[in-house]
Amino acid sequence: MKCPKCHSDNPETARFCGNCATPLPRPEGVDLSTVTLKTPAKELARGALFAKRYEVIEELGEGGMGHVYRVLDNKINEEVALKLI
Repeated sequence: MKCPKCHSDNPETARFCGNCATPLPRPEGVDLSTVTLKTPAKELARGALFAKRYEVIEELGEGGMGHVYRVLDNKINEEVALKLI
């Protein structure tokens, strides 16, 4: 992919030019946006499933930056801490 500013060659997967750091145009049909998951805290009771992956075991704490939960990660089948801001 050619940079629109300096015309140097860049790989198709690059988001910025490797030579001048200019943002490169996105390939057609590729959506690079993200989606923020909004789950009300009342739904994160014991046994609730978050992001189709994490099963809540208990809340470990809360503070100014969010809540921390002990959860079972069903993808790797291990208990982990999950912080939600």
